[in-house]
Amino acid sequence: MNKFAMGAIVIASTVTAVHAETAVTQWDQFSQSGISAAGPAMDELITTCAPALDGASVLRTIAPSIGIRDSYRLAVSAGKTPDLAYTWPAASVLAGYARVGALAPLDGYYEQYGWDHINDFYRGRNSYEGALYAVPMEQDLMGVYYNKALFAEHGIDLPTTYAEFQAAAETFKSAGIVPVSFGNRGRWPATNTFSLILGLTAGKAAEEAVLFGDTPWTNDSFKLAAESFQAWANDGYFPRGFNGVGYDEANALFLSGNAAMTITGTWVLQDMIRGATDIDLGVFMLPPMKDGIEAGTMWGEGSQWQLSATASGETQDAAAAYLNCLLGDEAKQVWVQKANTVVIGTTPEELAEWGADPVVQEFFTAGLATSENNFYDLHTTLPESVTQVLYPELQLLIGGEATADEFLNKMQTAWELAIANGERWIP
Repeated sequence: MNKFAMGAIVIASTVTAVHAETAVTQWDQFSQSGISAAGPAMDELITTCAPALDGASVLRTIAPSIGIRDSYRLAVSAGKTPDLAYTWPAASVLAGYARVGALAPLDGYYEQYGWDHINDFYRGRNSYEGALYAVPMEQDLMGVYYNKALFAEHGIDLPTTYAEFQAAAETFKSAGIVPVSFGNRGRWPATNTFSLILGLTAGKAAEEAVLFGDTPWTNDSFKLAAESFQAWANDGYFPRGFNGVGYDEANALFLSGNAAMTITGTWVLQDMIRGATDIDLGVFMLPPMKDGIEAGTMWGEGSQWQLSATASGETQDAAAAYLNCLLGDEAKQVWVQKANTVVIGTTPEELAEWGADPVVQEFFTAGLATSENNFYDLHTTLPESVTQVLYPELQLLIGGEATADEFLNKMQTAWELAIANGERWIP
């Protein structure tokens, strides 16, 4: 999810079965480090699942996670999409690809392989006009990574209310410690943070009334979310110059012990776990920020597998059989153990049984406990045209250069234009 800039595509590996008459071209972002660092798992599974291809071959390309969204969009524009791609995000962007005929419908494969572990929420996000066009794999959640030693040193218990979270932030600020490490140079991090704040001030139903109904952005709950985010910046919760700090730099500040918390997602678990050599790492969920709002968190698919509409039927069949192996019970363990990646449908009990890292278990036990209330990631749910307004307008909002009302009015204008152009995605 949550990863946006251009990057060069690198040919990583070719795995060939016995009779390579059919070649399945695959794009994925599974590198050996950084966001979505699931390279070791992919290396193992691409070999393990070769028999499922029934003699076909896989020609694999790694595109950096931060750039694969742009790379795939360019490929769609050029009519040169790979046969099989694992890219983010689904929802509105996926619908845009389906709308122009770039993707193959997958309903038949869902039925053939019994992909019933994918619930209605995820099916909706991977559908367009009632047809399924992708298979989501990894679950993404958003929470608060925290430094256990700093919390203990300052006598702070894990916050169970928003007031307690605010009190903790004030305590750290008074002690000269950055409360929340945050960097928004790439502009997408603020979208994630605002998505979390919005869900915890408005709630899922109120979000859906705007995103899928007729309620305008300029409503009281959305205004409270915008004011709350701006207040975090004004009250000194973030590092100085946060709009010029990179996402990786913010994570490094936290991992160095110079910030008490950082608020981000499971997509960076790999780096957090490997980088926490000097701190005792823990996670908790940000409490609801308004009375009457249920506990929950932002969630969605990290990315999804999709087939090109231009691939031959034989190639599509081979890719679907291979994909079924990548999603199987045995593969799920490999994703967890080698990549800290949790496939949709995996339970906290399975994570414990398979020896998942304790932080992975903490994160998913808490996040999946509120699945009925979990809410939306804006930059995968909004049309691209609206997202491109959201990015700079959020920078202005938290930078103190726009009021909450000005921010929401700009968003409403972009929203109405997108709806008029037929761009809105509704599950």
